Amino acid sequence: MIAHKNLCMNFQATYGILYTIKVISKNEGEDVIRESHSNKTIVSTNHKKYTYSKMSEDIKALTEKYNGMVTYEVIGKSCDKRNIYDVILGNPNAKKTILVVGTMHAREYMCSLLLMNQIEYYLENYHRSISGKKVSSILNHICIHYVPMANPDGVTISQSGISKIRDASLRKKLKKMTKGKGTSKWKANARGVDLNKNWDYKWKKQGKAGSSDYSGPNVNSEPETKALLKLKKNLKRKKKLKATISYHTVGNIVFGKCTKKSVKATTKKMYNLAKSITGYACGDKVYGGKGIGNSREWDMYQLGVPSITIEIGEKSAPGPISEYKEIWNKNKNVVIREAMLLE
Repeated sequence: MIAHKNLCMNFQATYGILYTIKVISKNEGEDVIRESHSNKTIVSTNHKKYTYSKMSEDIKALTEKYNGMVTYEVIGKSCDKRNIYDVILGNPNAKKTILVVGTMHAREYMCSLLLMNQIEYYLENYHRSISGKKVSSILNHICIHYVPMANPDGVTISQSGISKIRDASLRKKLKKMTKGKGTSKWKANARGVDLNKNWDYKWKKQGKAGSSDYSGPNVNSEPETKALLKLKKNLKRKKKLKATISYHTVGNIVFGKCTKKSVKATTKKMYNLAKSITGYACGDKVYGGKGIGNSREWDMYQLGVPSITIEIGEKSAPGPISEYKEIWNKNKNVVIREAMLLE
């Protein structure tokens, strides 16, 4: 007698690869087992506009696929009530951690794509080696917290316009700020504040809502700033936060100048490593001085944590997707190598 029976079972492997085992029973007591492997990439890198919605889907898909290797938390809400995600890669109970933040400026959303791509790349290679060391070993000792999109409302405005902001009051104010002009170059959040001028380091009120470098009505006034501030303080209080890395565009440069003695040496090592991996130039020589209300300066001089900023891309933000391949090749190993440095 032939009993035809098909049974498909999915198993989540330790390596994060989805195994599908198909059991075909040809005869009673005789099973033929065929095993197929599916490791489809989740983060697609051909997006011209990597959206908040797609990123949210990717974060959830990655945590399902790589169960136990990566988790996420919502650390706050934006002005228009979008989630600000903290993606936690590796051992959450590790004694050390690094915080990586991307897309504080709306039009720089290629940074979100890069950071999500890094997360998946490190997960794919979790039980393999990068630069001669197993990724799992590194991430067991130093956990990496990623905030891949610090300004989700701004990204939405830059990509899809003011109409996609759900709050009617915010939309009305945004229309006054933009005066009917296009928003693809939008830099601020949904209240017109430059989030990298809103921090409590030599803060002063400057600019006007919607203009470049508007520092906000008050220091730390924005919900996005408050969410990051709370995360940084929590990690520091637990004596875990060893460094921060911020990703911006454009310029193919690295910022690493620091005069605070307690963090100067480590900041310099991080800066030199990032420059050597990427081949990027010195950003401090290009811009000079200390930023007013900037998050990197707050991290170093107020929180007492080493910090660098990396600016990707050569063309004005939002950069063309044609630039991404080169950006990826230069930056894919940066964060894991920085973790190795600080391990």
